[in-house]
Amino acid sequence: MKRLFALSVLVMACGGGSELPEPELTTEQTAQEIQFEATEGERGFSHGVRGATFCDYKLYPTLPVAQAPAIIERDRMYMSAQPGVLFKYLPLRLPTATDPHLYSGGRYLLDTVKHAEEYAWWAPNEYRLDGVVFKNRSYFASTECTAYSVIGLKDFKDLRNRQHVVRTERFALPKGNHRGYLESRWKDLVSEAKARGLASVWLVYNPEKRLAAIVYTMERVGPVTPGVPDFASASALESASSLGANLARRGWVKTQDVTHFVWGLWFRFAPGDRGQPTIWPNAFALPTPFSGDGLCLVSAGENHKNSPSDCPPRCGNAIADRGETSVNCPSDVRDI
Repeated sequence: MKRLFALSVLVMACGGGSELPEPELTTEQTAQEIQFEATEGERGFSHGVRGATFCDYKLYPTLPVAQAPAIIERDRMYMSAQPGVLFKYLPLRLPTATDPHLYSGGRYLLDTVKHAEEYAWWAPNEYRLDGVVFKNRSYFASTECTAYSVIGLKDFKDLRNRQHVVRTERFALPKGNHRGYLESRWKDLVSEAKARGLASVWLVYNPEKRLAAIVYTMERVGPVTPGVPDFASASALESASSLGANLARRGWVKTQDVTHFVWGLWFRFAPGDRGQPTIWPNAFALPTPFSGDGLCLVSAGENHKNSPSDCPPRCGNAIADRGETSVNCPSDVRDI
């Protein structure tokens, strides 16, 4: 992870596994709770989260840097409005001297496993914008999306400003039902994550595809240099001993172990983009939206008065008014 490049990217989104009962809370109640907790601090996620969707994308560096965040935010207003979507880590791994590609995707939480499965299929295969299916966009070299049921998840530190890098470990499992074992490991996994000073940890399971995965985040390890990605923190998390070591000792085969920057945090979309805005934990070094990028971001405080080049006069009222399009005001113009 060492070389700086002409960052030109984009990202986002993306099946199977279903065993737990539906949560008692409705999707909207759960979303409201998560958004409240994101505002309040480090209590993080709790009730009503049963599904997860993990997507991994390999990208060609073919988009100008400045365009990427606006594309991401435009997609957010459609993708995070899908049934059951509650939260997403938007990861980013930069090119290296030996690999010129960018890597991104999503680590999503959804209210039910059914919604996770549906989203894992929908996002790459059915989501179409400007006439192009998501996975067929020119900058994708490959896509992979899998749905899971959630065994457990825990936030130790404030997701608004103390979750900067994320690591994913995925294991291929032998035949059999491993839910009981994974549930028995959860308490110890939480204790280990807390002892290490991690910011959050998730444990998920897909019985049909015989996969288990651990996702965990860490806050930055030292001061930042404006304009320079925080390689020190990414390297610290990447080189740390595996949090899934006990799973590997069972003979389970690790099929993924990857560390990313947390580029952004998504929450559930609210009509008119009046909900929780995207949080950009590494904004000091990675691209973010800006006034003049052609997209009106109501949740980030943009309006016609302070950003007339981006925002039509009534953008944000959840009504498609004259002059609004799915490009400049996707909060109101719902083309899908």
